[in-house]
Amino acid sequence: MNQLCKIIAALLVVLWVIPGRLAGQQPISGPTKVSIPDSVVLDQNNRRLHFYTDLIKGKTVAINFIFTTCTTICPPMTANFAKVQRIMSEHGEKSLHLISVSVDPETDTPEKLKRYAEMFQAAPGWTFLTGTRAELEPIWRAFSVYTSNKQDHPATVVIGNDAQHRWIYASGLVSADKLVAVIGSILNNKQPLKRSSSREQVANERPSP
Repeated sequence: MNQLCKIIAALLVVLWVIPGRLAGQQPISGPTKVSIPDSVVLDQNNRRLHFYTDLIKGKTVAINFIFTTCTTICPPMTANFAKVQRIMSEHGEKSLHLISVSVDPETDTPEKLKRYAEMFQAAPGWTFLTGTRAELEPIWRAFSVYTSNKQDHPATVVIGNDAQHRWIYASGLVSADKLVAVIGSILNNKQPLKRSSSREQVANERPSP
């Protein structure tokens, strides 16, 4: 059983998340351009923000999609983001911005998101977002994670450097170390951050023309 788990984990490392579902087909490259809406949203502190202008423009970001009552993929994905944030902090890297977007805005109020963020010890630089369904749906669609049933939302992490128009889709269920490696590879066009000796890659990517 342990050997089988290792094999499955290794496969997850090299597979992309196909937008809208977990990777299980042939690997694909990320989009060279993403049309990001400037929806007005609410963060966990009940501040009104413009999604693109305030959170994405000119930044390097990692975005996942969660809901606070989820008991399956959301807790491990959020724990992964928490570890990513700690690792980046250990490296003295402050340029990365983490964003968690709710897929259940009717339930996920700013207050609930704040408690959820505190549960995972989210530090400054990690924004949890909610809003109305009309405000959030363009964001879900922009990153191809829209689903009519929140229980079916994919474990997608979208990593992007807006200034360079470089975007990667990866699985939020791979190890935090693997996510850090791929984040480091596009963070200000630097080489991947080294934390372990593993040579496995989360995903391949290509810069836009």
